[in-house]
Amino acid sequence: MPSARCALALAALTAAVAACASGSGRITVRRAAIPVGDTIRTFVLVAPASAPPRAGWPLLLVFHGTGSSGAGMRTLAGLDGTVARGETLVAYPDAAVGNWAEGCDCNRADALGVNDTGFVRALVDTVAGWHPVDRGRVSAAGFSQGALFVQRLACEMTDLVAGVAGVAAPISAPLGARCRPTRAVSVLLIHGTLDDAYPYGGRAQGARTVFGARQTTALWRRLNGCAADGRVRSLPNTTADGTTVLEERWGPCRDGTAVALVTVDGGRHAWSPSRDVETGSLLTTFLLGPRWIE
Repeated sequence: MPSARCALALAALTAAVAACASGSGRITVRRAAIPVGDTIRTFVLVAPASAPPRAGWPLLLVFHGTGSSGAGMRTLAGLDGTVARGETLVAYPDAAVGNWAEGCDCNRADALGVNDTGFVRALVDTVAGWHPVDRGRVSAAGFSQGALFVQRLACEMTDLVAGVAGVAAPISAPLGARCRPTRAVSVLLIHGTLDDAYPYGGRAQGARTVFGARQTTALWRRLNGCAADGRVRSLPNTTADGTTVLEERWGPCRDGTAVALVTVDGGRHAWSPSRDVETGSLLTTFLLGPRWIE
């Protein structure tokens, strides 16, 4: 139970939620606050204004990078149109201390013992209390350090998430070394070869060591029991931005999952590392649609 002080703050924030909830005719945007242990955690929820499908809405959680916010991630991701078409609910959580407890024991959230996994579980339960949610179609995506965090969800919370997508970050080496998911989970990585924050080829830096993009996908192919051979295709090069895009996909793996790597040659550290890639469309197609298409 939250402390009395937290309960008072929560009551104030709950009042603010009602004031901030707004509808555009096609979507409803809600700023929410929920108790997690002795803390109050916040997120932005964007929901379709239309009636839900019989099985309930899919739910996509999108995690921001270091120093950003859920509201900032909503602007960056550009997924309101996907919600307006009635494809999914999208929640944008806020980190408690500016970054996520990604499981590396190398950042502030990990050092402070922030219960981000508990927050994720409470968030899903809260949204499911407001809207019908298809519990078999809960997925997570993240940008930069948020992408590192969704790898933790794939390793430790496969009872909750069916798939994850990481943009501009792989998996941390400490987490990768102990990753033992209880069931297969689909994983998509989108990574630029000129990323200077989380290098495509990985980084050796003590507890901050990260796998490379290919090492990360190799890990998930092994954990998901994927065949060695995958399908490779080049995405159309329609702009002169100095990048080319290659998609590699392995599957169907165990339980119908898939693993995919989108390599942006010449791409830097960005949500959309190439103008030839609409990142939001790419990851929602992977997470919300069939993960393996013949």
